[in-house]
Amino acid sequence: MGHFGREASAALVFLILYVAIFVWMLSAYLTKRIKWRSRYSLLFFHVTIRVASQACGVAFGVLGFENTNVFLAYLILGAEGYFTLVLCAFRFLISWHQHNLPNNESWLEPRQKKQTPAERRQRLLIIAILGPLAIIFYWKQPMVIMHTLLIFANMAIIIGGSYLAGADFNNPESHDFQQRLNVAKITRTTGQSIFLACNFLLLFTILATIRGRKKEGVKNTHPTLILLFIAWFPLIVRGIFGILQAAIWSLSYYNRQLVFNHASFVLTDMQPASNYEADGFTPRFVAIEYVLGVVTEWLAYDPSLFPFCNVR
Repeated sequence: MGHFGREASAALVFLILYVAIFVWMLSAYLTKRIKWRSRYSLLFFHVTIRVASQACGVAFGVLGFENTNVFLAYLILGAEGYFTLVLCAFRFLISWHQHNLPNNESWLEPRQKKQTPAERRQRLLIIAILGPLAIIFYWKQPMVIMHTLLIFANMAIIIGGSYLAGADFNNPESHDFQQRLNVAKITRTTGQSIFLACNFLLLFTILATIRGRKKEGVKNTHPTLILLFIAWFPLIVRGIFGILQAAIWSLSYYNRQLVFNHASFVLTDMQPASNYEADGFTPRFVAIEYVLGVVTEWLAYDPSLFPFCNVR
């Protein structure tokens, strides 16, 4: 029998918030205040992912490990939300370049000449085969490399989460479970590390843009650049937490001491550092998870909405 505990309550709060934003953005699309083919569609996709993630968070908070598929979906969708948010920040910066730089072009993503289908297939094949090494061919197109890195990191996190799908959660001390857990830890840490590196590159591009405008004689920093700079801070905190949670046992969802009885479980011989207690997650774990993992994304997302007002 499930229990509506702290994790479910916290997840429900943010589910309501994201559903409200989802409805607001959907109405903006329907009334044509926002175009579907715009940078805001990626932001809308992020909100959709977060709605699904928080719904899984509520379900997991109620069911716990009685339904491991919900747990794995929660982990993977959480990473997807972070992935789309980092990509959103880059897309907003590129859009700003295209609307405000003298040549109306972004040095992150120079406008390409019209390519034939064969040329597009060749480009995709090179990126698919070489991955980050595709920079040898596309060093003048930084976003091609950035997309490749982000996709690679995203795949690593998905693989890490999916690899646990075949694990026996009823026997967490078994060799097979521990082996799967170690593989998941390595792949998730690798993916989160790449996300973090991309976050630092985002900061570099924002500061380089601000510095470039100063050199051109523009004294005041554009509001959109300020908002992107502000959004970077919660994003970097989220990135650091992602690595720590994947690598450090005391921050892990798996940090528990359980005795299973078929579909249900009871707690016994609880270790002091465990993240579980009799009625679910400890207050400490819920606070850390939501302050560093969810609130940070919400704070990073909020400033990105302000360009709706009057700036590009």
